[in-house]
Parts: sequence; structure tokens; C-alpha cells
Amino acid sequence: MKSTGDAPRILQPVVELRGEGATFAYSVRAPRSKGVIPPSSYKDGGFPTLAECLSDVARALGGDFKRIYVRLDGHCVGERDIVELHAAPAQVAAELKSECDALNAVLIKPATITAQKKTGPVAAE
Repeated sequence: MKSTGDAPRILQPVVELRGEGATFAYSVRAPRSKGVIPPSSYKDGGFPTLAECLSDVARALGGDFKRIYVRLDGHCVGERDIVELHAAPAQVAAELKSECDALNAVLIKPATITAQKKTGPVAAE
């Protein structure tokens, strides 16, 4: 077999974290080419904190993967080393929440646009 010269592809899973009422849950997906979103290959939930959820992610994936892509409540919030999840899950949880909050803040809600159309822009005094 002839080599194509391409570097070997390393599988890096996508972990989808989400709040479910008072608890947190996650699912794991294996990315595919051409934007195909596969079904989840693993799910778990009922964690009282995001940090505990991240610790379980580290236990579940740590033996097989070094890094993961992370989504929190529907937002892409970056990549993380599994080692970080083992060593400092509370710190990682705080950073992910901060990133997600920042992304939520920049989204313009349709209700906000409608309200601005009715009242006009706010002028600085």
C-alpha cells in the first residue's frame, strides 16, 4: 500500500455538557468529516455540579484520549486536555461557565431588537 504522505488523524471527541435543571449531564460524540454530526456514543448525567460532571468525563475518556472539544449548553467553548479535568475540575468548570456566559452576552435576542425598534436607541446624556 502506498502512503499518501498525510499526517495520521488523531480522533478527538466532542463532549457536550449541559445543565438539566439542578444537575449536569454530558454526551460524547466522535467527529466525522464533512460536517456530519453523529449520534452520541456515550451519555451520563445527574451530576450535582459541573465540576463533578467534568471529573466523570475525565474518568470516562482519560485512558483513551488526551484532548477533547468542549461544548457547554450549545456553545463551543474550546478544547481541553483531559489532564486538566483530572487536576482542577472546579477551575475548568469556572472557566467554561465564564466563556459560555460571555458568548450568551454577545447574542442579540429578538425581543431586545423589537424593544429597541419601539423605543429607539438610548442616547448618552
